[in-house]
Amino acid sequence: MAALSPITRYKLRKLIKYGLVTVAAAAVFMLFSGEGGKGYFAAWALLGIWTGVLEEFLFGRRFRSLAIPLQFLGKAVAVNLLTMAFIAFAFLINSENVLPLGDVGPRDVVAARAFYRIILQVMVVTSIAILVVQVEELMGRRLFTGFMLGRYERPVDEERVVLCIDLVGSTALNERLGDLRYFRFLNTTHSLMTDAVLHNEAEIHKYIGDEVIFTWTMRGGIRHLNCLDLFFDIEERIAEHEVELLREFGVVPRFRGAVHGGRVITAQVGHIKRAIDFSGDTMNTVSRLLNRSKEMKAGILVSSELLERMPDAAERFRFGPELELPVKGKKRSVQAREVERIKRG
Repeated sequence: MAALSPITRYKLRKLIKYGLVTVAAAAVFMLFSGEGGKGYFAAWALLGIWTGVLEEFLFGRRFRSLAIPLQFLGKAVAVNLLTMAFIAFAFLINSENVLPLGDVGPRDVVAARAFYRIILQVMVVTSIAILVVQVEELMGRRLFTGFMLGRYERPVDEERVVLCIDLVGSTALNERLGDLRYFRFLNTTHSLMTDAVLHNEAEIHKYIGDEVIFTWTMRGGIRHLNCLDLFFDIEERIAEHEVELLREFGVVPRFRGAVHGGRVITAQVGHIKRAIDFSGDTMNTVSRLLNRSKEMKAGILVSSELLERMPDAAERFRFGPELELPVKGKKRSVQAREVERIKRG
């Protein structure tokens, strides 16, 4: 059987998240309300999966242009209205009492207080599930789970792959488009990257103005050459929407990039405003590689050290001559090579 694609796995994980969060929220709700209902956990899980299907496949994209609070409100209202209609319809056409309403029959359901209590429970639990999953997506899975589990309260030493990309000619573009239109341009460009990010199993570590930092575990980054493919997949996504970008902004974005992998110190920083950040030699190196890529007006540079971990990369990529780059704070230099993709994976 063929392996599931990264995008399919992402969607399945999202549906499972909705199911688990809905069950957890329903359990807490029942605990504090003094109700039983252990036998209905399977029904709550199905409700969560149903909510995930509606949010991901039907309503999700319709609210992306709105502010975050309005996105949540719009999705919660739309999902709950459709869910309520479905529950009412299913109950009215069923001759059996399938909901925990005691002896209330289908004809008396509209007048039953128990029915409205269930409706209220469904609305509250569904809204909580949407809110939690939306916050998790806004923060990023690693950041969210790191905060929830306290994983990064103390610095963690791990091996990661880091890809930095930077917009070419950002200063001139900002002056040409104006601040507000420029940031709308950046948001549009970053949104176009979504499918490429999911396909290559990357995490977005942070946005720094017109620079984006992507990261993987070492294993995830070199698997299927994800850390190299992402840059070129982003370029292809941008090219596919060239006409729309030209029509709206009069320009098509181009990027330069650098990718390196190695030891990274990951830790939670800040107190009032908390974040999870990377530090260490790997971050310094990828920053220097990105600067060199700009100086050379190259596409993307990859460190030779990381390339050694991807012996099959030459089958799909062409590499330029090895460059030797001094890195601030290091006694030895770093070797890197320019990359060009010759065949898709």
